[in-house]
Amino acid sequence: MGLLEEIDKKGREKERARSQKEMETLLTFLQSYEADGIDEILSEIHELVKSGYYKKLMEAFRSEAYAKGKEPFSINELNHVQILKLARENLHFGGLFNTIFTPSLVTAKQFVTIYSFMEYTHYLNTHKTSTREVLINLYFSKLDERIIFALNHFDKVKLEKLPQPTKKYFKNLKKLKWKNKKTKKLYNKLNEFMSEIQIFVTDYPNLREEIGWITTYSITEDLFIQTLAGCNAVNNGRLQIEDQDVIIAYKTLFKLIKTDVTKYKAIPELVQHINGYQKPSKSEGYLICEKCYGYYQLQPDEYPDDFVDVCKCGGRLKYHESLEN
Repeated sequence: MGLLEEIDKKGREKERARSQKEMETLLTFLQSYEADGIDEILSEIHELVKSGYYKKLMEAFRSEAYAKGKEPFSINELNHVQILKLARENLHFGGLFNTIFTPSLVTAKQFVTIYSFMEYTHYLNTHKTSTREVLINLYFSKLDERIIFALNHFDKVKLEKLPQPTKKYFKNLKKLKWKNKKTKKLYNKLNEFMSEIQIFVTDYPNLREEIGWITTYSITEDLFIQTLAGCNAVNNGRLQIEDQDVIIAYKTLFKLIKTDVTKYKAIPELVQHINGYQKPSKSEGYLICEKCYGYYQLQPDEYPDDFVDVCKCGGRLKYHESLEN
């Protein structure tokens, strides 16, 4: 073993010891914190780490966020994404300058993380980089509105039950504050805990990786959680983020990354002016039982979420684009 390898090994051993001690300290704090749902969050984190699923999420981020050759939407096309348009028109843009001189807990730039995690989840399910067709389905299926307004129940809410996004909603997001230092501390400790988990599941990588893509992922996840916590507060008529808002945000993250987002399809009337959109052919897709293999063909005006996800036989129904999947 050469000198550089020996130094790297010693550094990783030191980082491992520091990280494990920090995780123990953070876990002790979180386990003693009195808030409904905190135990459920910690249990979920444990399962995601134990199963290797959280590591797969980070790998999905690395593959999807840095993918080359992806065809982005034009500014004109993004103007047809109502949530992004309202966010851009009514929130501070974000970034270092805005953070210092116009502090706001939720910014327009942060809202992009919602679509980012939709893409990472798609990659997690398919192991394929998002094509333009995939992005059209993700951005124009109202999955974003489901997440914002229903949060951890986004997979259950009916489209007709979603409220209409308004300027007032985003202006309220702009006014958000933390309820108190206690809630802010909970948020910070959970964020620190997740940062240590990220280093742990990637097996204590070298410094170059840690301050590179891993730090970028950590920041993206942090902004995603803060944005959703803010949405939950405003959804409940508040301008202050409370403990439950933070916990609901984490529950939403965990629900999203375990959801098969390929079942969400673009709503035709939303994509009339989007280049590359192709109307579904004869088949609108199928709900197939994983137990008895019975299936139901969706009709043109039907969506997977219009149906319960359990078959009469007790098996789970899963959306497939064709019977050959």
